[in-house]
Amino acid sequence: MVQKKETGARRKRRPRRCRSKIVLPAVPLKLDRFQEEAIAALLDGYTVLVAAPTGTGKTLIAEKLLEHILAAGKGAVYTSPIKALSNQKYRDFGRLFGPERVGLITGDLSINERAPLLVMTTEIFRNWCFANPGELEHTSHVIFDEMHYLDDPDRGTAWEESIIFAPPHMKILGLSATVPNIQEISSWMAEVRGEVVKVIEERCRAVPLEISWIAPGGDVLDEEEAREEIAERQEIRRWRRHRWNDMMVAGREELDY
Repeated sequence: MVQKKETGARRKRRPRRCRSKIVLPAVPLKLDRFQEEAIAALLDGYTVLVAAPTGTGKTLIAEKLLEHILAAGKGAVYTSPIKALSNQKYRDFGRLFGPERVGLITGDLSINERAPLLVMTTEIFRNWCFANPGELEHTSHVIFDEMHYLDDPDRGTAWEESIIFAPPHMKILGLSATVPNIQEISSWMAEVRGEVVKVIEERCRAVPLEISWIAPGGDVLDEEEAREEIAERQEIRRWRRHRWNDMMVAGREELDY
């Protein structure tokens, strides 16, 4: 029988989640170059596309814009691709701007739908553009989170129709992961919207991306440990398969006698 050797992976356990309260630093937050450029373009009245890796601070751009919009007494719509993310943003914005200023509209429920800041799925916003355009009269901006869904073969039409049929007075902030055709998307938007679309890109990943593997027992493995784990499991499967074949052959021989 194959004996499974010990590896350093057995000593590495997945860290437990910390539930302690996060204390934010008192020092002012310094914006990155692409954040400053995006916010400046938005405040100058442009439609803006921001393409940056996950974890680089795209949401902060939206928060700064929303802060300006609400201070000016105007309204905004924040769209997301899924209900769970809409629910999360509703809670986040409620803590940030006050629950009385934030509403949530999904296919399941409607909360404070007269609030100046409304969070909804992209499909809901698309439907509003068709059925209730008058409700958006005092809404100055729509923010599309995860705008790379525009390339999705199944759901991309919701983003396309939302961009095409959003009232002309509304400006757009699109937040996207890094995509190769961002310039093509901006050119298309400029054509269908009849306006200048600014593209702000950031290639640098602020938080380094590390790849790990989680073994069935819960151990966190690096690449070398994962390869060892896979090789050992393959060896065990081969041994079991050969053992099973030997047992089947022995059983047939007994029946022959």
